[in-house]
Amino acid sequence: MDIATLTIDGVRESLLARRISAVELTTEALRFAEAENSRTNAYLHFSPERALANARRVDERLARGEDPGPLAGVPVAVKDVIVTKGVKTTCASRLLADYVPPYDATAIVRLEEAGGVILGKTNCDEFAMGSSMKIRRLARCATPWRRSACPVDPVAGPPLR
Repeated sequence: MDIATLTIDGVRESLLARRISAVELTTEALRFAEAENSRTNAYLHFSPERALANARRVDERLARGEDPGPLAGVPVAVKDVIVTKGVKTTCASRLLADYVPPYDATAIVRLEEAGGVILGKTNCDEFAMGSSMKIRRLARCATPWRRSACPVDPVAGPPLR
């Protein structure tokens, strides 16, 4: 399975046809994301326990013949500014370096109700105050597709290579 080229429709079709389980897909997606993260810093935090628990729920729903939801088993990443119960939510700021929210944002609840499997929290400008990744306080990041397109960070220096 080439995790980097899967589509939402392809994931759903494979799960419904039982060619792959949500747990297998999640395990592979986490492995891929963690391996790529050493080069990209795209993720600030991973949540493998939560992801695998949600994948097991999708598999259980499928086993019972229930509709697993429109995003069943689809690996998802959310920006680190969206509060996620039990998962560090730092808003890419040192000020919130140890903040772990006691509740989920509505977006998280709805993603998981739809069967989405949240792998972790992604890098962003501090407090999401920008779109260029220039307001960086924690970790530089690079796109895995075109690292040279990443801007120079005034705090952390040039993008990762």
